[in-house]
Amino acid sequence: MAEKIVNRGGMDDLRLNRDRIIAEALVLLNEAGLDGLSLRPLAARLGVKAPSLYWYVPDKNALLAGLNEFVFTRCIKAAPQSSNWRVWMRGFGEVLWQAQNEVRDFGRLTTTVNIDEPQFSRTMGLIRAHLAGLDMALAEAEALQSAVQALITGWAVIAHAPYSAVLAQAIDFDRAAMDSLDALIEGWPLRKPLDTESTSLKTA
Repeated sequence: MAEKIVNRGGMDDLRLNRDRIIAEALVLLNEAGLDGLSLRPLAARLGVKAPSLYWYVPDKNALLAGLNEFVFTRCIKAAPQSSNWRVWMRGFGEVLWQAQNEVRDFGRLTTTVNIDEPQFSRTMGLIRAHLAGLDMALAEAEALQSAVQALITGWAVIAHAPYSAVLAQAIDFDRAAMDSLDALIEGWPLRKPLDTESTSLKTA
């Protein structure tokens, strides 16, 4: 998005763009967590007044959706450049798990944010562009990618739950997540294949 001169808050005369706002929001998220992330402290960090941000992120959900898209897009692009579906799915699961652990409250963010139709379409377009190069039917690849995402997100929510310190005495979260990922990938061909005709109607 092209930069725009923002002068809606009186003294504000800074060049803002959505990318800069999301990048600073990610820093704030890692420092303050999801509960401490809001437009007012974000505006203060950027040296502007909160109304200046509304042009780009009209409310907190829009900010959270932007963060979710930014991190998830980075994960998709970081997945291995391989046509082998097992290699790609394993690599995608690994980078997603890494993001879940490096970005504070990312599991909560993923499970609570409301994503609008344009963002969903962009994300699905990005996913399909990467999955199209795999040696696997696209409908099957979409289903497996969704399963990998759900599996990793589930483990991340557990690993960062308030009671995680107690669970960590009995569970090695890194190993459990990767073992589960491997089991999912290796077991996928054993399941009944999707009915691609009916699936294509849902994913068109």
